[in-house]
Amino acid sequence: MSMPFSRKTMIVIQAVSILLFALVSAAIPNYAFIIFLLYFLVFMFLAMRATTRTMKIPPRNELGSPLFKELNALQVMLSDKMFQAEMNRQMKLMFVNLGLVFLLFILLPVYNNYIWPFISGALGLTSESILVNFIRFLGLYLFFMGVMQGMRYMLIRGQSSTPPVIPARVFAVYKKGVVLDERQFVKFTEDICFRVDHDRKFVELVNTRGNTVLTRLYTLEVGKLTEKLREAGVNECKQ
Repeated sequence: MSMPFSRKTMIVIQAVSILLFALVSAAIPNYAFIIFLLYFLVFMFLAMRATTRTMKIPPRNELGSPLFKELNALQVMLSDKMFQAEMNRQMKLMFVNLGLVFLLFILLPVYNNYIWPFISGALGLTSESILVNFIRFLGLYLFFMGVMQGMRYMLIRGQSSTPPVIPARVFAVYKKGVVLDERQFVKFTEDICFRVDHDRKFVELVNTRGNTVLTRLYTLEVGKLTEKLREAGVNECKQ
């Protein structure tokens, strides 16, 4: 599914989070880990609530009759030989990200024993004030992020960083949107377009604001599906 926040919003949240982490670490370092844990739990909860709210299926009387219904999407998906390769790549990306987290435990003493003494000496930061501690932890988190982004780029260079898309097993297209597996709903808005792959027999719904794939619809009737999507007011994505 789509990300609950746009890419620009995620960048802003990430930047604010670094400043928040550095500030909390500087002010109350003994409780920093607990506060960070609570922050991530609240952030994940809000993200899940946002996703649930946007994906809730409207009442059936509001949807009306389906324009297109596909009950055999799973069989069509299994015939796509490239899909398994895509999933294998996504699994590799997941393990790479997990491995980079463990790398932080190695980087922490490197920063504390070598990098920070050099920075503090160069800037003449000898006191233990909150401002000095803020600069120290800010540098730490920026160092972590820089190393992780650099390692990720070298390990997965040339591969797509798009989050994995799990296609629906069954779906139905309505005027207002598409119902996926009788559990989720993608509402048609002016920011949504569709992308077609005739050879692999699927249509992807794309959010143009973040250029993110919302879902992938497998069907043997690709032409009919795109016709019904246009009827619902969804246009093909511009190349």
